[in-house]
Amino acid sequence: MFLAVAFGLTAVGCTGLSAGVDYPDYSRSGVKDASVTPENEDRPGIDLQTFRLREEVCKDVDTKMITQPLAGDDLTRFLKFIGAQNVEVKARGNLVWFDFPGDSPEDGDVVRLRLAILGDAKEAANELHKALLEHGPGWWGLRRSNLSVLAPRAGAAEAMAFALRYKLVCWGMFEMADADDVMVIPGPYMEL
Repeated sequence: MFLAVAFGLTAVGCTGLSAGVDYPDYSRSGVKDASVTPENEDRPGIDLQTFRLREEVCKDVDTKMITQPLAGDDLTRFLKFIGAQNVEVKARGNLVWFDFPGDSPEDGDVVRLRLAILGDAKEAANELHKALLEHGPGWWGLRRSNLSVLAPRAGAAEAMAFALRYKLVCWGMFEMADADDVMVIPGPYMEL
């Protein structure tokens, strides 16, 4: 019995927790167009260590690093600015859910992003890092100042296509869980 439980936990750790979410089929070829290799060559392979985002992806969006604490509605204002249609649901005072249309929105399918409002940037970075490692490979997120966003598991190209569609890579620093670490995808918005 113990071996079966241990094997089950190991299997979950290798593949990441299931999110039960079907992402919309946004163009993954757009991810290659928005990316370059670390050496600035066009159309890199899309895995967590071989690409970074072009600065042009965030044309007309302020990507200066934010150092002061932000309120939970910072992401709401950003999504309105870019014209995104989403639903914001307050879960509690320091947690807000953002529901985006999923693969079958007419059936109630949504991609839910969870925004946590934390004390400072260091706490947001630590909490997102910990959450990504706990959930496992394929889970991704963003952070900006004292805010962190956890997004459901997806493939690297699928997650990046979603983040590009809603310009989330312009709002915060993109991170994704790999097999045993969290990878940061360099892009227009970065924090230390």
